[in-house]
Amino acid sequence: MSGSGATAGTDPYAGLRDRDYFHIMLNLDSHTDFLPTARSLAERFLGAARTLQADPGLEPELRPFRYTPASYRDRLDQIYQGLVDDVSRYEARRSWTLRTREDVIEWIRQMAPFNQTDGAWLRNIAPVGPIDEVRSLLLAIWLDEMGGGDPRLNHPSIYTTLLHSVDLYLPDLRTRAYAEDPAMLDSAYTVPLFQLVVSEFSHVYFPELLGMTQYLEWSSVELRNMVLLAEHFGLDPHFYEMHVAIDNAATGHGDMARRAVELFLEQTRAELGEEAMQAQWERVWTGYVAFATTGTLAEDMRRLRLSPPSAADRVVTMIRDRAPRARVNHGRKRLGGTLLNDLFADPAALMSALVANGMIVPGDPGRSPFFGLLGPDGPMYRIFSNADVATWREWTLSLAAGGSGGAEPFPADPARRMVLLVERMRGRQQGQPAHQAEKLTGPDPADPAGRVTQPVTWWFDQPPAAFLRALADGENGWVVPGDPAASRIVTDLLRGDNAMARALGRPAPGAGGATWVDLAADWIAAGCPLPAEPAGAPAADPRPLSLLSPPERVAAHPTGKIHGSGSVH
Repeated sequence: MSGSGATAGTDPYAGLRDRDYFHIMLNLDSHTDFLPTARSLAERFLGAARTLQADPGLEPELRPFRYTPASYRDRLDQIYQGLVDDVSRYEARRSWTLRTREDVIEWIRQMAPFNQTDGAWLRNIAPVGPIDEVRSLLLAIWLDEMGGGDPRLNHPSIYTTLLHSVDLYLPDLRTRAYAEDPAMLDSAYTVPLFQLVVSEFSHVYFPELLGMTQYLEWSSVELRNMVLLAEHFGLDPHFYEMHVAIDNAATGHGDMARRAVELFLEQTRAELGEEAMQAQWERVWTGYVAFATTGTLAEDMRRLRLSPPSAADRVVTMIRDRAPRARVNHGRKRLGGTLLNDLFADPAALMSALVANGMIVPGDPGRSPFFGLLGPDGPMYRIFSNADVATWREWTLSLAAGGSGGAEPFPADPARRMVLLVERMRGRQQGQPAHQAEKLTGPDPADPAGRVTQPVTWWFDQPPAAFLRALADGENGWVVPGDPAASRIVTDLLRGDNAMARALGRPAPGAGGATWVDLAADWIAAGCPLPAEPAGAPAADPRPLSLLSPPERVAAHPTGKIHGSGSVH
């Protein structure tokens, strides 16, 4: 949900990124008017989990069921046994997603916002005054998370030590620098934001917090795989070993969370009756599913490993990160007739202008005047770190002979090209008011026999085939299959004078000079074909995947998609 935030309109915080909301939640005393937005965010996260439970493609482990003590324990036993089976079949050297030592260290970095706020979901669990046994169990868990007053046992402190052991020294957690860390994926802040906004209203969301606790504490047995992976690469496994021990399902946090849920539901049944208990149970299970599925960090990490950013991508990131200050610091200076300050609003346009105006000589950093500006006598000396300058050089070299900067050539299939376009635009569309306001109607991804009308932002969160199917749906009037010239998405949007047209009107790396707009028009001309479904029969009753699932189970999964963060820690 990165950037999906609050509803536009009167909310001054609408459209910010999850990393921005995360920073605000850690500094609420400076943002006293943020609480309504925090409540809205909590509702959005939990609402997404409620919607997901109606998806017929959801793995059976996460589907809702009617509560009895027996059915609850059966489900927990089923989940636990599946995780134990994964541990018994796991081999660190065959880890399917975290394959190298560098991959594991990058995972340690990306999980920092969550693990350095470990325990935050229970931070307001004890009210002022007397407490009952349910809250005492949750409070005991929270005290353990905080180290019981001993900083050496504090879980966020232990994780910080792990970060330092792999030379990762992050800014102070509450600073803007921490939230703006360019090395962090936006989705790294989503789950920590989720636990912060829900726990801000602990009395309101008490049933959901019970379910969240059950998920996090019950699933830690799988972290035994992370211990094996850390040991395989000579990394410190203590943080993960500690969670395997303290969260155990026999007498540890896992068991305490189960007893808290059962006690709460029995109290509700005794005081209010069976149906009231079932209503509270639905909320408990929603909390469980929400913690298990919120965010896209796992999928983002997988994509990052399979398709690491090119030098051009990294240059774009550098420009975008510096743009807020850079676009007010260049006065009336121009590049190719355009004000430099204006070019910083469009990193790709700035990069193209640097080449077109001779500041960057493709393939030859030594002859590129741009690098002279970065030297001791230049006006941009020390604007970039040595690593940043190396990235600029790598990008310049990648431009030799019209190179695409190391990007893989585009596939010939128009449907696959459109999938790449959707994936490219997925992150950029977040927080765009137009995408939140504009709606598309199409076949419901959760029920192909039905239809659903949702904002464009919602469709971007669906599988690419579902989004493309809705985009081509005649009811929306945006696309005329087979006729790009008659399709409003081409005539009004992609070839118009707007941010989308500018973003997609430049050559797509590896596409032989074709622009992203050309690729979209080709897809429409081809009749709007959809990507082929994955080969192979769906697995019977598949279990949710994680970043540590054995590769053979991944291969048998019908979607191969990982929910949420892909790991409890």
